[in-house]
Amino acid sequence: MSLKPPLTEEEFLSFQEGDEHIFEYVYNIYFDIIVKKVYRLCKEVAVAEEITQESFVQLYLHKENLKDAEGIYPYLYVVSKRLAISHFRKKVNREEYENYRASSWEESTDENQKRIEDKDLSTVIQNAINELPQQQRVVYQMNKLEDKSYHEIANSVGLSKNTVRNHIATATKIIRLKLNNFLFLLFLIKILFSV
Repeated sequence: MSLKPPLTEEEFLSFQEGDEHIFEYVYNIYFDIIVKKVYRLCKEVAVAEEITQESFVQLYLHKENLKDAEGIYPYLYVVSKRLAISHFRKKVNREEYENYRASSWEESTDENQKRIEDKDLSTVIQNAINELPQQQRVVYQMNKLEDKSYHEIANSVGLSKNTVRNHIATATKIIRLKLNNFLFLLFLIKILFSV
């Protein structure tokens, strides 16, 4: 298979000017070839495809630097090789860091992380309680923190038992929603930073 795209000089000039159809033509010619070469370096199909995509992005961004159509394949080859090597270095560094972290920080980090999460969770709960309307907040605190019954709360604040029940139910829903949002955010952070 020829590695030189059959572009006329005019088509090559259009390519350099950003003609999407000609760029797509070049992409279709070289994509599989570059993916196979990158795969030999990284042994992961998804990574090889991602690196190849990035190589074509670089080609598009620097297309005006090419002298002729014969320079397209060498450019893609060199850029994809550099990107693959860069990916490999990052992967090795990440693995070395993870191994180091696992061996030296695992226990203390887990304990510290747990303490931070507990403190953050307590803060979220306290903030959620503080943001409740005053009467709801008082009723909720009496029930959940002071362990008072609906009857005791109703007598203490001068509300009906049903109103106390409604206040507690509404406050519980609001606090649960804020907790769910916090826990979801915490979950996302753990996923993002554990990669």
